[in-house]
Amino acid sequence: MSALAARLASGPPLLLDGGLGSLLLARGLEPGSAPELWNLERSSDLVEIHSAYVAAGSEAVHTNSFGGNPIRLAQFNLADRCEEVNQAAVELARKAQPSFVLGDVGPSGQYLPPVGTAEEDQWREAFLVQGRALAAAGVDGFHIETMSDLREAQVALTALQQVAPELPVMVSLTFDRKKRGFFTVMGNKLVESLVALAKQGATAVGANCSITSGDMTALADEALAGVASSGVQVPLVMQPNAGQPRVTTRGVSYDQPAADFANDVASMAQAGVGAVGGCCGTDPESIAALRERLQSE
Repeated sequence: MSALAARLASGPPLLLDGGLGSLLLARGLEPGSAPELWNLERSSDLVEIHSAYVAAGSEAVHTNSFGGNPIRLAQFNLADRCEEVNQAAVELARKAQPSFVLGDVGPSGQYLPPVGTAEEDQWREAFLVQGRALAAAGVDGFHIETMSDLREAQVALTALQQVAPELPVMVSLTFDRKKRGFFTVMGNKLVESLVALAKQGATAVGANCSITSGDMTALADEALAGVASSGVQVPLVMQPNAGQPRVTTRGVSYDQPAADFANDVASMAQAGVGAVGGCCGTDPESIAALRERLQSE
C-alpha cells in the first residue's frame, strides 16, 4: 500500500488544497484560455500558488492538469503537447514540497449521445494518455474531479488503474442538491455512484464543486451513512465551494468568510470524512482557517 493510500485509510483527515483557477484568473489568466499552458509559460506563478497552499497547511496539492487530457487540450491546439503539459504540472507542484502530489484529472468536456457525440473509447484513450504522462512524472496518486457523468468517471478510473495500478485513485463527482436528494446533472444518485466507484477499486470517493460548504455538509452526512450501510469501506473526500458565485464588475466572486467555510468542512472531517479541501472560491486563507479548525479538534 502506498503512503497516500495508507494515510487515507488510517487518518487523520488529509488536508488538500483549494481552488486554482480563480487564483490564476487573479494573476491574469484570460477567461476561456487554457490554464495548463501556464505550466510552460508562467511556471513561477504555479510554484507560488502551490507553495502558498503548502504554507497554509495543505498536505496534498493538485497539479495544474484539470484540463490536461488530449480531448480538452485540442480545443486550444495543445493536444500534441499533452505529455509536456502534464509533466510540467507535476514538476511545478513538487517544487512546493507538499507531502503528496495528486495528478488532477478533469472531465473531457464531451458527452455521450444523445447529449453529445463522444464515445467511451475516445474517453478511454484520452485518459490513458494523460494518466501515463502524470504517472511517468512521478505523482503520488490521482484525483479524478468534477465528473458529472458516472460513466465518464468509471472510464477514467479504469484507464488510470491500467496505466499505474500501484497508484491510488481518488474520484469525485459533482452534485447538485435537489428536493429528492443529491444528483449529478446526468441524473446519477449520490450513494449509488460512490458505491459503484468504490466497488470498482477507487481508493477514495466523494464530491467537489457545484455546491456550498453548507450543502456539502448535508451531502457528506448522507454519503457517510449510505456508503456505510452498503457494506463498502472506503474513505470519503469532500471539497465544497466557498459560497455561491456572484458576478461583479471585477468578475466572479465568492464571498463566504474563510472561518465559516472552515467550520463547515471541519465538521465533515469530524464526522468521518477522510480528505477535505476546497474548490471554487477557496484560497490559501480558506485552507489556513481549515487547518486551524482541524488542529483544534
